Amino acid sequence: MAVSAIKRLLKQAAQRVQRERCHAQHAKMARRLLVNLEQYNGALGSSIKRQARDYAHEMLGSAKYAPWLQVYSAVHGAFVEGWIPGDYYQLVVLPCKNGQVGQATNTKTLTKRLLNSTALPDIAYLIDGIGYAADYSVVRAPVLIDLLFAADERVFFKPDRSFQGQGIRILERSDISPETLARFPDGAFQRPVIQHGIFDALTPNATATLRLTTAKLPDGIVELRAADIRLGRARDRYVKAISEIRVPVELTTGALWSHGFMPDWRQVESHPDTGASFSNIRIPGFHQATAMCSRLHQGFPHLGCIGWDIAIDREESAKIMEWNARHNSIVFSEATTGPSFVGLNWETLWQRHTGSV
Repeated sequence: MAVSAIKRLLKQAAQRVQRERCHAQHAKMARRLLVNLEQYNGALGSSIKRQARDYAHEMLGSAKYAPWLQVYSAVHGAFVEGWIPGDYYQLVVLPCKNGQVGQATNTKTLTKRLLNSTALPDIAYLIDGIGYAADYSVVRAPVLIDLLFAADERVFFKPDRSFQGQGIRILERSDISPETLARFPDGAFQRPVIQHGIFDALTPNATATLRLTTAKLPDGIVELRAADIRLGRARDRYVKAISEIRVPVELTTGALWSHGFMPDWRQVESHPDTGASFSNIRIPGFHQATAMCSRLHQGFPHLGCIGWDIAIDREESAKIMEWNARHNSIVFSEATTGPSFVGLNWETLWQRHTGSV
């Protein structure tokens, strides 16, 4: 057998192992959530579970995609055609629609260069141990430190290739010196965003983060397809995936749902620490924020789906905290406000994406 053929077989075998590992991880997470949901909402009927398995097999190419469909059904109270499972999104949609370009969105130091937007709160960057101002001009370490704290007493540092709040550091001047900077990884320094007052009771110590998901339609037009707000707990200095409260947002009005979800997907109608209700709250500047994200996505047509993390400041202006086209999970939005991606033909992608099952 030729060396090239052996290499191809080895690559295919490695891909199969990776796919199976992905399925196993997603199935474990989905089944754990389903147990929680059945405790809160009652057992999911066997007929609905069968509908999910049949749909996964017939429409998505494998019954292995059923666990997330069952979770969505448990949240919704019935099965709905058109849902995209989390593992199908990771294994099929992202490679087909975002490809290798999606990796670039995890490089925080590259975001401003790619988006060319003033909505980023970036102050400076560290790249290969060298300091750069927001315009990518080189600055020496002492000048960089002065630049970081010229307007604020603290800054946020986000390492490249981080997501879901991992690796974020909140720094004061006493935390940084030329010597300590030399030990930092590549990453972006951002100024704090003073959030709009409407969020103060909902997340008093961590800035509320609006997650907007935009998607490219078959004709190339970009649309907003999902939205929710992520709130921190009283002990959190920034929103963390392991403790956040997520509240779905109505796309047409920017209004919060009357209930949100804890990390274990238990429903709550108010913030568990402050008691602030989610009812009758509309996100200030919501439509301006969605228009901005759609416009920026329209100018970056290499990506089929992007998750945007947005903060709304005191003046109702949207600030881009992050964008993600590699780890932008759609599970929460599919379960609550979905199916969010009907009409994009994603359910047929597996038929031409080799090795996706």
